[in-house]
Amino acid sequence: MIQICYSYKNREFLQLEDALLNHLAQNGKTLIYALLEPMHDALSKENGRIRIKLDEHPQIELEGFSVDVKEQIEMTLRGEA
Repeated sequence: MIQICYSYKNREFLQLEDALLNHLAQNGKTLIYALLEPMHDALSKENGRIRIKLDEHPQIELEGFSVDVKEQIEMTLRGEA
């Protein structure tokens, strides 16, 4: 099972306070799950976390995934898979 969370200034949010931002965040999670759907079997065996950092330089961090799955996720997010 994987978890997707947002981070801003070193604070993690599973749900954002503002209704509009929370709606956008939920849509973002839905899109990431849809992108990773072809990898469902591999991801079901993982216990990782996808952290979307919304700081000055936004980035996506992958934690707790095996090396092969992490590489697959990175390739998918870059559009190479």
